Amino acid sequence: MTGTRASRREADRPCPAAFASPPLRFPQVKILRPESYWFNDYGKVISVDQSGVRYPVVVRFEKVNYAGVSTNNYALDEIEY
Repeated sequence: MTGTRASRREADRPCPAAFASPPLRFPQVKILRPESYWFNDYGKVISVDQSGVRYPVVVRFEKVNYAGVSTNNYALDEIEY
């Protein structure tokens, strides 16, 4: 046997440096989702999940919605930066 299971798993794992900085770090983004409380409003990007989820961008706003929430998740095509 030429390779061990551990070394094959290490080779398949992505490099941690590839995830060190998210691709979307902008101070203000505009919300384009029409049914959102914050439609056409601006918010601050808090984090971007790179695991392949549907709504990876977490945005925080200055004002709260009717439920008292000030953050929401959006897809990459629902924000403008």
